Amino acid sequence: MLSGVDDYKTDLEAMEKGADDYLIKSELTAQLLERTFRYSLKSKYLEAKLVKLAHHDSLTSLYNRSIFNELLIKTIQQSQRTGQKIALVTLDLDNFKFVNDNYGHPAGDQLLIKISQRLKHSTRSSDFVARLGGDEFSLLLKDVKNDSDFVKSVENIMDIFQEPFQIDNKSVSVTTSAGIAVFPTDAQTASELIDNSDRAMYQAKALGRNNYSFYNQKLHQEAIVKHQLELELNAAIDNNKLLLHYQPIIDLKTGNITSYEALLRWPDNKNGFRNTEEFIEVAEESSLILKIGDWVFKQACLQLNIWSEQGITDRHISINASANQFNSDDFTELVKKYVNETPDFAQKLTIEITERKPLEITSNIQIRLKVLSDLGIKFSVDDFGIGHSSISYLRAFPMDSIKIDKSIIQNILKFNEDLALCTAIIALGQALSLDVIAEGVETEEIANLLNSLDCPYAQGYLYSKPMPL
Repeated sequence: MLSGVDDYKTDLEAMEKGADDYLIKSELTAQLLERTFRYSLKSKYLEAKLVKLAHHDSLTSLYNRSIFNELLIKTIQQSQRTGQKIALVTLDLDNFKFVNDNYGHPAGDQLLIKISQRLKHSTRSSDFVARLGGDEFSLLLKDVKNDSDFVKSVENIMDIFQEPFQIDNKSVSVTTSAGIAVFPTDAQTASELIDNSDRAMYQAKALGRNNYSFYNQKLHQEAIVKHQLELELNAAIDNNKLLLHYQPIIDLKTGNITSYEALLRWPDNKNGFRNTEEFIEVAEESSLILKIGDWVFKQACLQLNIWSEQGITDRHISINASANQFNSDDFTELVKKYVNETPDFAQKLTIEITERKPLEITSNIQIRLKVLSDLGIKFSVDDFGIGHSSISYLRAFPMDSIKIDKSIIQNILKFNEDLALCTAIIALGQALSLDVIAEGVETEEIANLLNSLDCPYAQGYLYSKPMPL
């Protein structure tokens, strides 16, 4: 009897232990399931995050270049099946560097974010918006019935830049240049559409910025011609085929030569010389302008050394520099190199700032000009009187002289307005202790009038055409 009770107790204890083991195992199983569930959710979250990072720009959350190109290819394939036109719009902000330089890169990033938000709100849910990098954006407009709808869509995009952006309690205004290429009218592949949209965007910038332009075959042909010209120009630089011709600058009181302006020439066996404006434009659109600038400084040094060996110590040289050169981080060091190599080079050099591409007034540019000015180099504003930045240059940069544009000088005997403008510029130069040089002087009558107006210096065909020395 007792044995049966003992057996029962043993069985009960075993059952209780088994139940405890079961509960423990169940609890462990539940914990394991919960952890597995949480891990699964976390993995899916991380996976989704990685996918987003792979497909979206980290700053703006717009599509990035890689996924946008894939979407463009797929959309073109759909368009080929449906016959529906699509448009690729390339946007490049105008003078965005000014924002970074004057407000700081964090402010520039905030501006890009706000622009992205406005772009998203100004487009339809069926359109794709991407940030390709830097200050460049792309939009893919789909399901548009005709070209006039494309125009309307692009104008809506341009309108978002009319209102200033609020950045750190500051009102920041920025504009954009847009290029539009349409499939299948302007291209047959995604890469062609991208290239042609870019070309149209640069055409919009050439039209004065804050503008948009549609691609056409004329742009395509121009692009081919420019590319060929760029290749030939690069070869000309490497093979030392470029020349410097010099035009004297005359003291109107004494008639003596005080300086020479070095002017770039590219010989052409067929036509004498290549069009300077044409190849300089191509150089400025590429990095070749920096290569040319280096070559010009080197030639100027060689000429000053030749004069020094001939005992001529009172001659100065003026050379032109573009905004691209001043914007280069290496520009100051380049000039310093030639200053160190050539005695009195800095004291005999004037750098003329051209307005073919306006030079942005930023702290970096001001520092570079100040460094070079402290070395003894002088600066001059070229084509004064017609460029919109000329007066700003006088306020912001250490200028030493101004050159009155030849279009004004050549009309001072014909139009009272040009005479008044010329007189005012001479007076401005005197008030600011700047030398004034009249460009494009071709007759004794104009030279005499300028002398009577107390213009100190003149340059033009009356004295000499640009010639090799």
